[in-house]
Amino acid sequence: MKSNKAMLMITLLATLACSLGSTVVMAQISQNAPPEEDLRMAPRNSPAGPFAKGSKRVNIVGGMGSTLGQSYLIIGGGFSYFVADGLAVGISGEGWILQDPTIWKISPDIRYTFWKMDKFKPYVGTFYRRTYMGGNYEDFNSWGGRAGVAYRQGASYVSLGVVHEVFMDWDDRFGDSYTTYPEISFWFSF
Repeated sequence: MKSNKAMLMITLLATLACSLGSTVVMAQISQNAPPEEDLRMAPRNSPAGPFAKGSKRVNIVGGMGSTLGQSYLIIGGGFSYFVADGLAVGISGEGWILQDPTIWKISPDIRYTFWKMDKFKPYVGTFYRRTYMGGNYEDFNSWGGRAGVAYRQGASYVSLGVVHEVFMDWDDRFGDSYTTYPEISFWFSF
């Protein structure tokens, strides 16, 4: 159990370090786009803009949440890479801290953004999550899906969506084996 927590912390810190050290390629399309052969070399000049193949996205998470009758401070981050226009694969991690038990989550995910739309860009995705519980609680796995829409105003975005998560091998003493919750984020492209 202790080695799992240490490995999770190392993974989370490595993910954050790689994410923060990466070059984030997110740009608006210039009006004087280069010839078509040059588009292969510069994702930022792709019609897909910040959702272009080869682009990267870094995110930092912060907020408050409650579980087990307690309120937690949530911190975390993640990194995504666009393997095709609109299609990103990524990994994220978060810690629920300042209460007992401390909770750590790591989650690989896949997301597709319908980038051809003008100001409103719908997205869908799926994820797997491993949750490491402190105290006398057992660690558990979950999976789920998300859907929403990102709204673009200039170089900034706000996205609103919903996440549905299903807990595997769930002990029903802790409530339902699934949850649905809103997802809100803000980000900038440059």
